[in-house]
Amino acid sequence: MLTFISRNKRGAMLSYFKMFISFVAIVMAANIVLSTSMYVKYERHSIKQVQNYTAEELAQISYSTNFMFEAAKMTLIQLYANPSVLKLMNQVNLGELETASLLNQVGGVNINLPFLNSFYIYNKRAGLIYFDGKAFPTASFPDQDMVRRLETGGINNLHPIARKIPSPSGYTLLTSEPRPETDNVYSFVFYDSSSAQIDNALVLNVSQAWLKTTVEAMDPHASGNTLVVDSTGLIVMGNERYRYLEPAAFRDDFKDVLSQSDPAGYEIKTIDQQKYLITYVSSPILDWTYIKFTPYEVVSGKLKQLMVWTLIIFLVVTLLSVLAVMVISRVVYGLFSSKIRELENQYDREKHTGFEKKQQFLRMLATRPMEESLVRKRLARYGIDFGTELGFMTVVFRIDRYGPYTVQYSLEDRALLAYGMMNVIGELAAPHFRQEAVDLEDGYIGLLIHLDTDDSEAVVLKLDTLVKEIQEKVEKFLGISLSGAIGEPLEHLAELPGSVGLCMEALAYKLFTGPRSLLYVSGVKEMKKKDYVFPEQMVTEMIEALLEGEDDAVRSVCKRLVESTRGYAFASLQSTVLRLAFSLKEGMQKVPVLADEVHYDPFIQLAGGLAGFETLEDIVDKLNAQFESLLEIVRRSRKELKKYERYSGMLEQVQAFVEQDYANPNLNPELIAQHLQLSAKYLRTLYLQASGEPLGEYITRYRLDRAKTLLGHADMTVQEAAVRSGFLNINYFYTLFKKYNGITPNEFRSLAQSEGLG
Repeated sequence: MLTFISRNKRGAMLSYFKMFISFVAIVMAANIVLSTSMYVKYERHSIKQVQNYTAEELAQISYSTNFMFEAAKMTLIQLYANPSVLKLMNQVNLGELETASLLNQVGGVNINLPFLNSFYIYNKRAGLIYFDGKAFPTASFPDQDMVRRLETGGINNLHPIARKIPSPSGYTLLTSEPRPETDNVYSFVFYDSSSAQIDNALVLNVSQAWLKTTVEAMDPHASGNTLVVDSTGLIVMGNERYRYLEPAAFRDDFKDVLSQSDPAGYEIKTIDQQKYLITYVSSPILDWTYIKFTPYEVVSGKLKQLMVWTLIIFLVVTLLSVLAVMVISRVVYGLFSSKIRELENQYDREKHTGFEKKQQFLRMLATRPMEESLVRKRLARYGIDFGTELGFMTVVFRIDRYGPYTVQYSLEDRALLAYGMMNVIGELAAPHFRQEAVDLEDGYIGLLIHLDTDDSEAVVLKLDTLVKEIQEKVEKFLGISLSGAIGEPLEHLAELPGSVGLCMEALAYKLFTGPRSLLYVSGVKEMKKKDYVFPEQMVTEMIEALLEGEDDAVRSVCKRLVESTRGYAFASLQSTVLRLAFSLKEGMQKVPVLADEVHYDPFIQLAGGLAGFETLEDIVDKLNAQFESLLEIVRRSRKELKKYERYSGMLEQVQAFVEQDYANPNLNPELIAQHLQLSAKYLRTLYLQASGEPLGEYITRYRLDRAKTLLGHADMTVQEAAVRSGFLNINYFYTLFKKYNGITPNEFRSLAQSEGLG
């Protein structure tokens, strides 16, 4: 072969030289054609690129708008669930003290909504609008535009209305005051009525500033060229040229854009003797159109810049091509010399490649199903002495403490050590079985065995001794600790992948036996059949010990809890750690002073990573580290815990009083506070701290639960159930019942009686 290459070297060099010359000519010709085409057509591409970028920017603004409006809707729905808000919306002739108390409660509600301008509560029957802790007669309310809309009806529920309203700082009952400054807002109206008439409603005004802020965040330099138009052609976000609430549908600048049926697009238009690229995107949710004016200089500027760069690139590529032609003649001989040296080393590489290909085939044989005809061909090709008679067995080894092992050794060193382990395994197993060792990667080494006897008991005994010898020799010569898993006898070669998988699964159980374990797939199957009973009592002991700050008791219970999973399925250990996290969460949430400080994600992450641990002791140590953090939190919160214990006694007294006197229609926090000889404000604060729930909310919920029980009786009418539960106003009872349960009292009564709950 070398003689042949030497004899034809000159002709080959000339051929390569011609090939490179042709390649350079083709590159230069292609460069000229592409450069010319790029320059001629780039204006269209530039427009499309700018339009796509602008459309994405407008789509993001649309998405942000939809998100903010959804937040506003959710805020209104949550406010509607507030009992104080419901009372202000529905009841007439409220006393001044009660009105002030309800308004104070509403004012204390934390509305987490950016750029909130103002919030109204409308009660048509009372002729009042509540705002900022005051009750305004509708006739003298400063925002008469909203009053007119509410009284005439026709408002879309929870749909934004672009308006100008008086600034909240200018609201006053004195009509003789000068007209206040106005704010640009989007108003959301929420009312619970199927008729056109609106008897009560909640109005949330969101400042237009948030939408302008969103636009400026996208592109601060071009925010003045962006505007938003609603479905009626009204500008709901303007700029210096197009004013807020100005009709855009009658302007020539917008006629073509607003008449388009496509959800997004662009057009080029000259406005006031200046050329613009007008991009628009429509929102299907709000039926708004987002429009941006991009000066055409942005496109033409890029075109000029491209022309310069195209010329520079063409010159550079041409120069490099000429230099390449000059250098090729000098390097071709070196290339062929390198090829000759490569051919001289071909034997060594083929030998190495043969080993790698054989390993690749064995890895496929051990991990995935293969066609029998293909398996037979590959067995013959690689000289593997496996037939189809008798049976097979698998053994899988796993490097102990594999994580530190990967840190200690480089990838090349690990490949060399794996090769050494396979050699040790093959040398020790060869006198006893027809076998092949294979690197399964990730720290797993497989041993595939072809049996020459059907005496499975004798084979297992021999394998037991062989695996122990392999573990000893590998640790002695290579300093590596191995755990091994022995599979069950197989009848066919195609069963190898399943058996290897079961062995890998069995190796997870070395947690219970430690490094240098010897596991059996059959034994693991028996463990998986056993039912594990989660020791709830231990968790109760642990929570009590945590709250008492008893370190030793917590560690003792933790060890007993983990040890209780020994001898059961590996999944039992995972579920134990998960259930421990959930039980701790449930137990700690009963103590409000700890609920917000305790985090349970580390426990969940630990459960997901149990396969990376070597022993149960490692898991216990990891859990104890988490418990130490919890104990530190308990120690810091000792004073608050003592307060909570005081609150708990008060909590029991309040709940007992409610359970006894819930049918009293006059039952309220003030009556309970009088009974406990406390101020109503102090009682509300204590109850909220102790239970996490407002006292008024608890009274209402308890009464509704009692009403549900009464409605389950066939001889109980809805009116009677409401009165006996402490509700004298049947309409108010209907409203609350549906709000809390999702169905009306009559529907619940029919459902309960049909299911035999009574």
